[in-house]
Parts: sequence; C-alpha cells; structure tokens
Amino acid sequence: MVKSSYSRATSKNRHRIQKAFAELLSEYGSVKNITVTDLAERADITRGTFYNYYNNIYEVGAELQGEIESRLFCSYDKLSDFASIEKYIDEVFDFLREQEPIYRELLASSDTRGFLNKLENEIIERVQTVMHLNKINSKEAKMELLFLTNGTMAILRKYYQGEIDLSLDQIKEYLKSKLCWLFDCYKNR
Repeated sequence: MVKSSYSRATSKNRHRIQKAFAELLSEYGSVKNITVTDLAERADITRGTFYNYYNNIYEVGAELQGEIESRLFCSYDKLSDFASIEKYIDEVFDFLREQEPIYRELLASSDTRGFLNKLENEIIERVQTVMHLNKINSKEAKMELLFLTNGTMAILRKYYQGEIDLSLDQIKEYLKSKLCWLFDCYKNR
C-alpha cells in the first residue's frame, strides 16, 4: 500500500519518482524491468527516500493509474445530453494535456495499454448511457460508437508513441465532431 504523509517536499519527491518511473517504463518497456536503484538514480533521490513513499516499484505505477482513474472516471456521473459529453471529453483531454510529460512516457509503454482500454470502455459506457437517455438504441449507432472510440484510442496510442503529427486538441475536436455526428444522425431515427 502506498505510504502517506503529505508536505511540499513529499509532493515534489513523489512527482520526481513518478516522472522517473514513467521515463524508465518508456525506456524499459515493462515495470518488471525497473529496479528501485534505477528509479532512485533517475529521480536523483536515495533508495531510502523511495522507500519513505512506496514499498515497491509496482506501487508507483498503481498510484499513477489511480490518479488518472480518479480524475477521469469519477467525474461527470450525470451525463444527460451531447453538451455534457462534450464537457466530459474536454475534461479528459485537458487532464491528458496537463500531465502530458509524465503520461507521454507512461502511455507509450506496452504495460499501460490496459489504461487506454479502460479509458475507452469508460467513454463508451458514458456515451451509451446518454444515447439510451436520448432514445438512441440502434445496433448501428452502438457499432458507430465502438468504431469511433476504438479509432480514437488507436490515434491516442500513436500520438503518445510519437507516430503521428496531430495535437491533443486536434484529436479531441475530431472525437467531439464525430460524436456530434453520431447524435445528430441517430437521434431522430
């Protein structure tokens, strides 16, 4: 379990540890290849300082994932229309942009594909709920949503791996425009 006790120094050290973890994860490809010694050296801290905050390397990854999930998956429980979905998408992308230096490294790793899958499933579930509330229940609409979210997550993966020349804003606006089309197309059917 992640150790607690917060202060300005604690926050700074945790951030350094998380940043070093993300960099090493991107370089090594897997959490199992990262040692506490590697991480402490990269974060410019002692092993003892590391153990003041975490019991092991896996706790760093779990904490990062927990932060992402609590920020992105717990907000906007009451989506009811397309405007609320747009606001939710803005929040998701604002968070990804705000944390980009760490998450670019983190999400480029093969170990974090599960996070993008969780994000995809969360968006699908929330949009499907709004579609149901707005009486958009056709199989075609659900298939369009799956196609759109799968494609968007693939674009995000490529973005974080540096394989495409798009910005997060361009990806966000594309997703929002396609969701708008989906709602407009199927709302009156």
